[in-house]
Amino acid sequence: MADEVRIDPASFHNRLSTLITTWKGDKRTGNNVFGDVGSIVVVMGKSDEAQSFHKANATQFWLLGYEFPATLFLMTLEGMYIVTTKKKATYLDVLKEGGKTPVEIIVRGKDQEENAKQFERILDIIKNAGKKVGVITKETSTGPFVNEWKTAFADISKDVEEVDISPALSAVMAVKDENELRAVRNASVASAHTMADYFVDYMSDILDKDKKITHKALSEKIASKIDDDKFFKWKKAPPNFDTMQLDWSINPTVMSGGKFDLKLNSEPDDNNLHAGVIVAAMGLRYQTYAASVARTYLVDPNKSQESMYKLLLSVHDAVIKELRDGVTAKDVYNKAISVIKASKKPELVEKFVKSVGAGIGIEARDGALVLNAKNGRVLKDGMTFSISTGFSDLDNSNPQDKKRDAKYSLFLSDTVRVTPAAQAEGFVFTRDAATDIESTSFFFNDDEEEETKPKAKPKKDPKVGAVASSNITKTRLRGQGAQTANEEKEAARREHQRELHGKKQSEGLEKYTEGHGNLNGTEVKKFKRFESYKRDTQFPTKIKDLIVLVDQKNDSVILPIMGRPVPFHINTLKNATTSQEGGFCYLRINFLSPGQGVGRKDDQPFEDPTAQFIRSLTFRSKDAHRMEDIKDQITEMKKASTRREQEKKDMEDVVEQEKLIEIRSRRPHRLDNIYVRPALESKRVGGAVEIHQNGLRYHHLGSQKVDLLFSNIKHLFFQPCVGELIVIIHVHLINPIMIGKRKTKDVQFYREATEMQFDETGNRKRKHRYGDEE
Repeated sequence: MADEVRIDPASFHNRLSTLITTWKGDKRTGNNVFGDVGSIVVVMGKSDEAQSFHKANATQFWLLGYEFPATLFLMTLEGMYIVTTKKKATYLDVLKEGGKTPVEIIVRGKDQEENAKQFERILDIIKNAGKKVGVITKETSTGPFVNEWKTAFADISKDVEEVDISPALSAVMAVKDENELRAVRNASVASAHTMADYFVDYMSDILDKDKKITHKALSEKIASKIDDDKFFKWKKAPPNFDTMQLDWSINPTVMSGGKFDLKLNSEPDDNNLHAGVIVAAMGLRYQTYAASVARTYLVDPNKSQESMYKLLLSVHDAVIKELRDGVTAKDVYNKAISVIKASKKPELVEKFVKSVGAGIGIEARDGALVLNAKNGRVLKDGMTFSISTGFSDLDNSNPQDKKRDAKYSLFLSDTVRVTPAAQAEGFVFTRDAATDIESTSFFFNDDEEEETKPKAKPKKDPKVGAVASSNITKTRLRGQGAQTANEEKEAARREHQRELHGKKQSEGLEKYTEGHGNLNGTEVKKFKRFESYKRDTQFPTKIKDLIVLVDQKNDSVILPIMGRPVPFHINTLKNATTSQEGGFCYLRINFLSPGQGVGRKDDQPFEDPTAQFIRSLTFRSKDAHRMEDIKDQITEMKKASTRREQEKKDMEDVVEQEKLIEIRSRRPHRLDNIYVRPALESKRVGGAVEIHQNGLRYHHLGSQKVDLLFSNIKHLFFQPCVGELIVIIHVHLINPIMIGKRKTKDVQFYREATEMQFDETGNRKRKHRYGDEE
């Protein structure tokens, strides 16, 4: 146990009180859940990483927030007894006070006789509490402590009846408080973030570039992402999200190529990822609370696969809508079956999963809260479930690969909270990982399909005969090629141009009438606030020497005045000069003040222009070299300050664009061999322009990207190569963006129309920098 173990006594007593109150309420209403037990025993043996979470350590985590190996809990309606070692007892002492239910800590030592007496006392308490004792019958805890307890308990096993208390503990822990729901929510959004923002991108890149990777290697790649703290500090991260609290509840698994295990029992195999139906599942824990998410991705699906997926999606949504307070578990499952039977394919009931999920919390799957056709448990507001729907062993009517695509499965899983009966449906915590058919379908064969389609032959005009009709137009003859087809449109365009010119003219006159660009005199320069130091402790240590100091770090000059060091910020200084006279070097520091002279720069604003201002200070020294050095430092600092101000002013109108939403359902429309202005590098290298959902993306050779969002484009127009050798697409932006290190408001994509500039004879793999063009 580490020294940072701190148990929250308030949370412990609240949850213990909830358990005992539910227990007492069950006794009054017929002992349907707790089975009329008088006491409950929960024994935890040695810690076993492989066994993960089960009822014994889940109960400990629920009450204490930690796992305590070799510890026994005994709970009665009157109190609680904890048998543990001396070191663990020091952490548990805080539980003795502050609660309605008294807690007694019994410390075990090395004395076997004393330990035996302690177990005898526990057995006496069990016998006095009643003839029935609640135990976890399917417990897998092992170790010397558990064996010793079983030996002692065998002495009274004839006197008391053992009752399985797992369903009762499950019922109490299933309804989660606000802190627990927040932990499940955090685990869910992190799981959905990993699925949607890492796995999908990584998988689509592998398929697009036709790389080879095994299911096992891909699963391990996803699993290693948990160590990337930067990835889990994304924009939509919950407030105060602690990446150190993350762990895997369901290890990432990827399946494809006809081999699917929808129970997620098997490890990922060593077969390569196959571009067909791909099922991916994973789940993260946050503060020991688990979540799960699974998605099916369809690569170049046919119509039957799409219709099957849409059916599964409707079943999945129907199950989530049924998750309300007061609904029984079997009704949720029956709702899914009724949706399948109502479809055109009722025979799919046999291929549907046998349960549509189970309770999720500290345990990744609560066996007492399975949503199947037999479970009569009633759902309550605050419960959380892993909803899983799927069809297995489906036949593909039109397989691309008969060996690996002939059979396929579909699977979806989400972490959902049960809502009050008044609400329409359960709340999906993992909704950030999209399930709609557009988001889960990928098409990589668009180009091939387009190539194979026969080109439509142009229809012949019977009046023309053998002459191609496309050469004859109704509006103009060949000699009129330079004239516009529609003179009315041309007149309207010219009128519109005149309007725009007039508008620009009036805007310019308005802006510059007052001089110095002061926009009708309404724009008033504001006083720039600055400070050198917030506290005197921030002064440099050399101030005790009472010399002139230049503090570059804080943009200040510290001057000795009347025996005290006085700081002046660089924004108060105008300049510094030196002069020689009579063996001394004089350093003159000039300050900014109102009315110093005439000119455009004499508009320095001051909060109180009527105040007293120092115009300059002069210092004398025999060390001319030091005075010159101080002058140079002040001059350089002033230049750097002015440069920073100018850069800041230049960057004021540069906006950070939103994220480009890429088209994933098909290949985006693309123009190759395109150049960009302003150029991204000095050498002449081409790239490609793509159209995505909300903007344009320019791919520069060398993995650089330029994104232009439609929301930031003011004008976009096309210039054909009339009288020029280049074809241009002009983009005029509303707000400038940074391209490389330049701020730009106009971007041009162009291609030279001459074939001389391109090597049409070489293959596509040749490097972009050619040698001898001939």
